[in-house]
Amino acid sequence: MPVLEPSLDYLHGGPGLDTLDYFGGAFIGLVVFFLVFVVTIIAFLRERSQGTLERLMASPLRRADIVVGYIGGFMVVAAVQAVEVVIFTLYALHVHNQGDVALIVLLTLLMTLVAVNLGIFLSMFATTEFQAVQFIPLAIVPQVLLSGIVFPVATEPGWLQVVSRLLPLTYGVDGLRDVMLKGNGLTAGPLLLDIAVVVAFAVALIAAATATLRRSAA
Repeated sequence: MPVLEPSLDYLHGGPGLDTLDYFGGAFIGLVVFFLVFVVTIIAFLRERSQGTLERLMASPLRRADIVVGYIGGFMVVAAVQAVEVVIFTLYALHVHNQGDVALIVLLTLLMTLVAVNLGIFLSMFATTEFQAVQFIPLAIVPQVLLSGIVFPVATEPGWLQVVSRLLPLTYGVDGLRDVMLKGNGLTAGPLLLDIAVVVAFAVALIAAATATLRRSAA
């Protein structure tokens, strides 16, 4: 009997692609998002409890200026963490990357911007660090389960897919996988859409943080 030997052509990756390579991009987004969110929500709560925020609001500065100033300060620390995670993932763990490293860093920084503003926004609803910690499962766990990190969004029930599309980490994970596994660049429509949605989330959360700060001062 003749032996059939099928010819395999890989659209993305290759025969050496393993589980770590598939989850690598997703975990970059998750780790950075989680760390930055926790640091921001606790640090901003301390700024309020120590009276620093109230003194700033008594100054001639506008509330939007205060929020943007805090974002700039937190983003410096967040950017360092993001770059460290990317370097460790690519060059220490040797996770497969088929795209531009600069795009990976860009997407990671955009996710840190979302995490910073989400932390500032939610910190307005907490009065103690214990209460702030309670927001971690509310803000992080649904995104871990529904953003496609563990289970593909397409395999979720229809109503959960709608919820998944309302989570910023879903688009961050899609974008990172498009770059690292598919080698997509800025000319790719899906990647541009993911970047645009993440930016939209960041802008919306900046507006929400500013509005909440105004109500807190009233």
